Amino acid sequence: MRNILLVAFVMVLATLGTMGCAVSVKPVLNSSLSMDAFEKMGKVDFHDVKLALYLDPKIKELRVDQDIKMGKFSFDVGKAFSAKLIKALAYNFRTIYFIEKPDYTGTDSIDALMYVNLQDVDVNLSTKSGFSTVYAEAYVRLSIRAEIKDVDEKKTVWVGTTQAKETASHQEMGQMYYQEAGRGYAMAIDSAIDKAIGDLISNMSKSQNLSVYIDKWEQKRKGVSHASQ
Repeated sequence: MRNILLVAFVMVLATLGTMGCAVSVKPVLNSSLSMDAFEKMGKVDFHDVKLALYLDPKIKELRVDQDIKMGKFSFDVGKAFSAKLIKALAYNFRTIYFIEKPDYTGTDSIDALMYVNLQDVDVNLSTKSGFSTVYAEAYVRLSIRAEIKDVDEKKTVWVGTTQAKETASHQEMGQMYYQEAGRGYAMAIDSAIDKAIGDLISNMSKSQNLSVYIDKWEQKRKGVSHASQ
């Protein structure tokens, strides 16, 4: 009988120890553009332009880790941002080359180089308990800078910056599990990414100087096309 009680006591302690351990969670961020992103863009205008895209490692490999009382949350922000930006650019330019270094060394002729850098990031996650509800709250701010250079003239023709912010609260009645909290946090981060990308594309479409160069690049493409016929 004593042995049975001892085993039961050890099992209870083990269970309590497991419950007390902080969980490590890696919620999946969405790689698709939301309607908010398209609304921020304002319009989609496709151009016959070949662009090489360089994503600085600070934004491309950005991971946000946050330790709160519910557990440790980790978000691959850079991967989600990169995938969404590429999709947004694909709506605007015919060809996009991905380059690992700032200089383009490919054999195909391109019209422009685009550089994207992270200026700052601020993420604050928290949970709050009410009388009968639990709230998961998130504040996200992404500061991004991008520029486009003309390959022939070797000069910058457009610079755009954005400070996208998102504040969100996810509510559950009674107990909230870390999975639900993680989804709420991920939605806020996704929304901030979409706003940042929408802002950048919108700024590009509003730039008169960039519009002049896009016309130049497209005219050059037409000349190349006619010459090859």
